Amino acid sequence: MPPMVTDDERAIRIATIAEVLYLLNITFLPVIGFVLLLVMHSKHNNDSHRLVRSHIKQAINASIWAGILMILINGLILLLNGIDNIWSWMYVIIYMTSIHSLLIILGVIAISKAQGGQLYRYPLLHKTIHDTAFNDG
Repeated sequence: MPPMVTDDERAIRIATIAEVLYLLNITFLPVIGFVLLLVMHSKHNNDSHRLVRSHIKQAINASIWAGILMILINGLILLLNGIDNIWSWMYVIIYMTSIHSLLIILGVIAISKAQGGQLYRYPLLHKTIHDTAFNDG
């Protein structure tokens, strides 16, 4: 007989999966990871465990901001400098190795927080979330 999974263990597993999908979205499986994250949100939107709600919403919000930043910044760089300018590509590479890498590191931190059963707010990005999970203590 398989061991019983407590509600906290289930919440930790779901929160961790949400953060893994965030990382997949901004690294190896863009769009696919985000769609899976949205499916997870629709399935667990009314979950009673605040860990689940907050990690899913944080992961979605951070994914949206990562996409906006990447498209906006790289688009502006290429638009202003030209696609055939070597400096444009240098700036794009600098963006990817600094800002985008920072978003990846924040995702790794979020995974470790989720695995520890702790809430996590992405710095600067969490201000756009209206989640009651953070207002109840």
